Amino acid sequence: MTPAARPVTQGSRVAATGVKDAARRLRRSPSAILDSGDADPRWGDLAGTEERLPRPNGGTGEELCLAATFDLIRSVAEARHFLSYGDVAAASGVPWNAARRRMDPHLFDLCRRATARGWPLLSALVVDKPSVAHGAMRGRPLVGFARAAERCGRIIGGDAASFLADEQQHVFAWAAKEQGHVLHA
Repeated sequence: MTPAARPVTQGSRVAATGVKDAARRLRRSPSAILDSGDADPRWGDLAGTEERLPRPNGGTGEELCLAATFDLIRSVAEARHFLSYGDVAAASGVPWNAARRRMDPHLFDLCRRATARGWPLLSALVVDKPSVAHGAMRGRPLVGFARAAERCGRIIGGDAASFLADEQQHVFAWAAKEQGHVLHA
């Protein structure tokens, strides 16, 4: 396996630190995270959505930020790695217990917007924590991804796991092709 294709491993401090560092940078970068009134040229239709920056002492009212998720997935895809649902929550500065029930609709919204732009299903790289090392999913996470894909008009066929693996390769290829480009909506 080439270094570029090496997945993040749970035991790898460097790889795990890389995802966490990317999430921290995204939380600090005002251009990467949208507040309700801000506009971002890559996601022009995001302003005014339910996605907002977490507020200090906001309790469970914090929301996941679509632009932060997009930026994190894009950076992880360029490195040909996978990330967990917890990494997505951390990119928005939302604790997992507050993000858990919002994750499926959040990732579906990302897939819906990516499909509208002709991109692959970007959430294919977001897997359950035990699957971060290899990217393969089973059970509820795989079923959730397959349902989101079908709702976006994709034809899964009889093998959702193969569809996921193919879509992950499409996301890696998309990230390599778009590397260095500013993406516009």
